[in-house]
Amino acid sequence: MTQVFLSYRTCDEPFAAAFFDLELTREFGPDAVFFASRSIALGDDWETAMFNAVSASVAVLVVIGPRWLTAADADGRPRLQNPRDFVRREIELGLQLKKQVIPVHLERRHDLDLDALPESLWELADKQSTTVAFRNSKPDLERLVTRLRRQIPALAPAKAPVSAAGTGSNTHNTVLGTVHGNVIQSGTHIGGIFLGGPPAGS
Repeated sequence: MTQVFLSYRTCDEPFAAAFFDLELTREFGPDAVFFASRSIALGDDWETAMFNAVSASVAVLVVIGPRWLTAADADGRPRLQNPRDFVRREIELGLQLKKQVIPVHLERRHDLDLDALPESLWELADKQSTTVAFRNSKPDLERLVTRLRRQIPALAPAKAPVSAAGTGSNTHNTVLGTVHGNVIQSGTHIGGIFLGGPPAGS
């Protein structure tokens, strides 16, 4: 199964990633999009599943909002400078494996200053990117879907229209409900990690 991997930070507009998952799943089917909170089965080793998914994907969509670059840990250190940062590791693996790593900026293009990026991610700053803005989200996402279809012909349209009885609406409610329950209330991080998984810092 051809799939794309959604990489994002929970402290940086996580609902945008949930929305991308909903829309891309509607277009290509649930098996064609890896979104950790939906795609990792309960009881699975989330870290193994996450990095296996990067390896199995043909593209990594890096969702970049206003706090993606500046996110810091409890001690004020930039998370991207930590070699154990999970968002960093997802992207590093995608670049190492020569996947199609595609920056998707939220609202506007965010400058990826090389001084703020670890050297292992410098290549990300040179990647052709796209932008999805809140007020223009529908045409922006349609353009993203069109370009993904053109670049990755194996991404076939979903076999059946998404309905409330199928993956679509229920997936949307489950994802957003989980995000609300775990991020807003408990602060569990979901930046490419299973929502119930232990490590913070994504």
